[in-house]
Amino acid sequence: MNSRLSKYKDYKAADFFADEDFVTSTHLDGTFQRDFWSELVDQYPNLLAEMETARMWVLLIKGQQQVQSSLSTNQRWENIQTQIPRYEKKQQQRLFIHRTLRWSASAAALLLLGMLIYEINQFGTKETNTAFGERRELALPDSSIIKLNSNSSLSYVRNWKTDKPREVWLEGEGMFEVKHTAVKNRLRENDLFVVHVGDLSLTVLGTKFNVKDRRGRIEVSLFEGSVRIQGENGLNRILAPGETFIYDESAKADQTVKSDTDKAMAWTHGELSIEHSNLANIVSVLEDNYGYQVVVQDSALLNKRFTGVIPVKGIDDILFVIKHTMNVAIEVKNKQIIIKPN
Repeated sequence: MNSRLSKYKDYKAADFFADEDFVTSTHLDGTFQRDFWSELVDQYPNLLAEMETARMWVLLIKGQQQVQSSLSTNQRWENIQTQIPRYEKKQQQRLFIHRTLRWSASAAALLLLGMLIYEINQFGTKETNTAFGERRELALPDSSIIKLNSNSSLSYVRNWKTDKPREVWLEGEGMFEVKHTAVKNRLRENDLFVVHVGDLSLTVLGTKFNVKDRRGRIEVSLFEGSVRIQGENGLNRILAPGETFIYDESAKADQTVKSDTDKAMAWTHGELSIEHSNLANIVSVLEDNYGYQVVVQDSALLNKRFTGVIPVKGIDDILFVIKHTMNVAIEVKNKQIIIKPN
C-alpha cells in the first residue's frame, strides 16, 4: 500500500483544509488532481465527504475579496501611537496586582511564621535581665510580682505544670511578692513557690521576701509569711518574718539574724540605706549594681562608717555623699572611680 495514501486514512475536513498539498491542488485548477486524490478516494471512500467539505472551505476563502482599510498609513500609525499608553497602563496595572498578590503572600507567610515563633516561645525558659543601674518589675504567670535590682537576672520555665511547684532561678538581687494559691486546709505540691539561688532552694507558700546573691554571699530577708531554706549537707531552716538568713557559699556556713526591714527594702524605693555601713559596703554596691571599678588609694578609708539613707537617682548621688561626708577627692574616668584623701 502506498504509504502516502495511508497518511490520509483518518483525516477529517479540518485536516485536509490544513494540508498544504491538498490546498495547492485545489488552487491550481479548482478540481481535485485525479491522479492522487482520485486514488485516495478509491482506496478510502469514506474520505470523499471530508475532502469535499475542505475543498468548499478553500474555494470560499479564495473567492473572498481582500478587505482594504479606509485609513491611510499615517492614520494607522497615529492609532497605534494612541493605543501604546493604554497598553502600558494595563501592563502596569497587571504588574501592580502581581506585586500586591506576591507581597500579600509574603506578609501572610511572615505573619504565620511570627505566630509560630510566638507559640514556640510560650514554652522553654523565660529570662529577664537588668543592666547596671537599672531596676525592673515583672509579673509572673501566677501574678506574683518580682522587683529586680541592678545587674540581676531571673529565669523560669514558661509552661508551669499544674501538678508541680512554681520554680524560678535568681542571680543578683530581687524582691518577691508571691501570690498565695493554696486552698484553706488543702496544701498541695503545686501551691508551693521555689526560688533557686546559688546552692540554696527557698520554698514559700505566699509571702514577701528579699533575696540578695552577691560575691558568694546569699542573704534572704523575710517580711511576711514563712520561707523554708534548704541546701547542701542537710541544710534545712525555717525563716520567720523579721529574720535574715545569711549564707557563705565558699565556707558553707550560715547564720540567722534579726533584720532591718527598711534597710533590706530600701533599694525598691530608689534608696540606698547606709545605716551602719562602711565604705567597703558602698564600694561593693558601686561595682555590683553600677558596673564601676572602684580604686580606694588609702585602705584605711574602707572601714569608715556611714549612717542614714541616700535617695538614689543615679551614681552621682552616692558619690556626692561619699565626697562630702568623708572629705575625700573622687575622680571618675570612664567606668573607673578613684577615691583618694584630700
